Amino acid sequence: MNDDFGRVTEEVGPALPLDAAAALSVGLEEVSKYYDEVAAVKALSLEARAGEFLVLLGPSGCGKTTVLRLVAGLENPSAGVVRIGDQVVNDIDAKDRDVAMVFQSYALYPHLTVARNIEFPLRSRQVPAAERRRLVEEVAQGLHLEDLLDRKPAQLSGGQRQRVALARAIVRRPRVFLMDEPLSNLDARLRVEMRAELVELHARLGITILYVTHDQVEAMTMGDRVAILDHGELQQVDSPSVVHDLPANSFVAGFIGNPPMNILRGKLSSEGDRLSVLVPNGRLLLPPPLASAARRLGFDELVVGLRPEDVNIVGTEKAAGTRSVDANAAGTVEAVVSLVELVGHEKHVACRLRDGELLWVRMATDSIPLRSGEPVTLEPNENIHLFDPVTSARIDV
Repeated sequence: MNDDFGRVTEEVGPALPLDAAAALSVGLEEVSKYYDEVAAVKALSLEARAGEFLVLLGPSGCGKTTVLRLVAGLENPSAGVVRIGDQVVNDIDAKDRDVAMVFQSYALYPHLTVARNIEFPLRSRQVPAAERRRLVEEVAQGLHLEDLLDRKPAQLSGGQRQRVALARAIVRRPRVFLMDEPLSNLDARLRVEMRAELVELHARLGITILYVTHDQVEAMTMGDRVAILDHGELQQVDSPSVVHDLPANSFVAGFIGNPPMNILRGKLSSEGDRLSVLVPNGRLLLPPPLASAARRLGFDELVVGLRPEDVNIVGTEKAAGTRSVDANAAGTVEAVVSLVELVGHEKHVACRLRDGELLWVRMATDSIPLRSGEPVTLEPNENIHLFDPVTSARIDV
């Protein structure tokens, strides 16, 4: 149905008491979505388990929101099957899918109080007034809105408005929540607070949540699993720790982490019984297991990944207290300091290589002082990641 502003309202079946709502899985099987000749989603197969907090992560335009809209029924797939629980929902109207969607823009009715905004979906289902009041009060208390029920949205902060939007979705007792970057409009402090509240809410309700974000901090701190998309294709889905430690390809490696993994391309070189990768201004010695894998595949070039925390700055000429280069380290690279970012408990140092590439190093705040333009020697440890130079897939031993 349409609301007073001509928008499609969120309409589903009767509201369920909290203890009667059972979480449902959400599955996409070889789902594609085309807009004319443009593929927003390509042959995507993905499942959110019942009761799981699954985060869809990726850069702008990667297809995250399209996936949510396909699950919600706001878009029809060009190919493939969408399931909620055991039911194929391709031909089921959005109002009958028992899902609730929370948007980045809050979408609150400015002329209604907080209480009336929260109860709006209950009114559309003709829930009796006494039951509406009970459900609104219960949800408001759970989201710390009980003192704001008589206010209008214009009288609320951004965080309060987002909690009202969440309350309006929760009061329906859906079995699947779809959240499209709900925290993007909040300032840094409120985002942290709301991340904690959403995680607590998920633990309390045990509901299935599909959560879209481009913010990897949100993804890595909130999700049970993280599904990473690029150009409409699934790159990897796994727990945050696995996605970080064992990225499936160089795209995931360069996208996850703050700063992200350093990605360098270099030529292979044999040095006695060791194998190294020659990169601008240096070389990286491969540990024996990785060297064996590289020889087995027969590449002339490889793509190397180095996490910023796995690179040390050593042997600077101007900074006192630096240690000398370790002859047993995994090679060295010469660079020039480009930028030093102080981020509280640590600092991130961007070092410029000869070919113009930046290589990031994570250091303790009280480590050696560095200045822009200072030449440095970088020494990686043996936590080196290798990727196929053609397919970008991870090379494992």
